[in-house]
Amino acid sequence: MSPAKPTWTRARLLRVMTLRFGVNAHGGPDTVAAAAAMGVSQRTVQRWLHGAHGRSLAHIPPARLAQLMALLQPDPGTIAREAQQARYAAKAIGGLHLGRKAGIKPAWEKQGWLDQHLVVVLEIKVGAQRIRQLAVSRSTVSKTEELKKRGRIIDQAVVPTRFHATVLTHKVLTDVGPWRFQAGADQVLQGYTQSWLADGPVTHLSRDAHRIIEEKENR
Repeated sequence: MSPAKPTWTRARLLRVMTLRFGVNAHGGPDTVAAAAAMGVSQRTVQRWLHGAHGRSLAHIPPARLAQLMALLQPDPGTIAREAQQARYAAKAIGGLHLGRKAGIKPAWEKQGWLDQHLVVVLEIKVGAQRIRQLAVSRSTVSKTEELKKRGRIIDQAVVPTRFHATVLTHKVLTDVGPWRFQAGADQVLQGYTQSWLADGPVTHLSRDAHRIIEEKENR
C-alpha cells in the first residue's frame, strides 16, 4: 500500500504558505516573500492560490509543489540522521537484556537513557494556524507539566527507555512524512524538525509503542 499523501487544496496551500512565509497586512500569506523564495512572480503565487472555495484543488504545478515541499520540510541530512539514530536505538534495545548488563554502556545509565520516557504529540497554535510536534522527556510529573506549557497534549505514551522513544519517534515522523513542517524559532521552543501540519494522519503512540516493545522482545 502506498503511503498516504495530503490533498493540495486551496485552503491547504494557504495554510502552508502562511506558516512558511508569514502573513501580509490582510492576514493572508505573504505572497511577496513566497515569490522571492520560489523565484517566481507574485502574480504567479496569487494564481496558485486562486479558487472558488477552500476545497478547490490548488493551481500549483507539480514541480513547484515539490519545490515548496523542499522549502517546507527538514533537509535530507536531517532525515538521514534520524534514520541512523533509530537504527542505533534499535540495536541498543536488542542488547538491554544480555546477562550481567553486557549490552549496556555506563553512559546510558548516567544520562538516564534507561529510565522510562514520555513521548507526546503537542498541538501548538501558530497565529491562526495549528501545527503538531513530537516531544520526548523523562516520564515525571514535572516534565509533563513543562510540556503542557508548550502546547496541548493530544497523544502520549510511556516507553521503557530513551531508545524506545527514539524508535517510536522515527516511526511517527516517517508516517507523517508528507505533512512534515520545519517550524521556526518563533513558532516552537525546540524540536523544529519534529513538527508537522495539523491535517496530517492521526497518531496512535500507545499502540505503536506496544508494537515496538513486542517486536524487540520477540527477536
